[in-house]
Amino acid sequence: MTAAATGVPLVAYLQGARVVAVGAGPVAAAKALPLLEAAADLVVVAPEAVDEVAAAAAAGRLVWHRRRYRTGDLDGAALAIAATADPATNTAVATDAAAAGTLCVRADGGGSAAFAAAVRRGALTIAVSTGGHAPALASRLRAELERTYGPEYGQLVALLGELRRSPEIRRRLGALPAGRRRAAWRAVLDADILNLLRTGHAQTAREVATECLSSFWA
Repeated sequence: MTAAATGVPLVAYLQGARVVAVGAGPVAAAKALPLLEAAADLVVVAPEAVDEVAAAAAAGRLVWHRRRYRTGDLDGAALAIAATADPATNTAVATDAAAAGTLCVRADGGGSAAFAAAVRRGALTIAVSTGGHAPALASRLRAELERTYGPEYGQLVALLGELRRSPEIRRRLGALPAGRRRAAWRAVLDADILNLLRTGHAQTAREVATECLSSFWA
């Protein structure tokens, strides 16, 4: 018996990339509209659309072709979304995407890609996927993650990124053995940085983190 293939988690940066969503109902909107926040070049193909899609089109945030899907609509697309109420149309989109080597998220299953249920805190993304087998479970786990990982985690990622980009810190840590560099960053994570960020003491958090790192080259 052959084991079912499993998906590979992947973060895709779609800024400026053409994404074609076929369908503009509630399901399609929920899958496609978040891509506007990723600065994707979103094109929607559907005879009718929910208010959110129509409003985004009117505001110039996406292109809406008010008609049914036809072969050629996926030309140049980095990603396709097949989310209509018609399985035959979704199959046509998925087939054309496969022929073009384009990833396809298919709302009724069987696509070559899937969106994970994600919690975003700034540059931090925590994603959950059940491979389409249990969407309700994925939603519940996402809700638990939202309660567990608050905004302070996004602030922590931003702070760590700022410190890593500091020329002085890069120079100092760069002179240390790799193992000691890793220990320095672990020490920052073990400090009380998260609680300081959670309670609104961002400057103190930065000072504590910097002191933590500097103790390794002192």
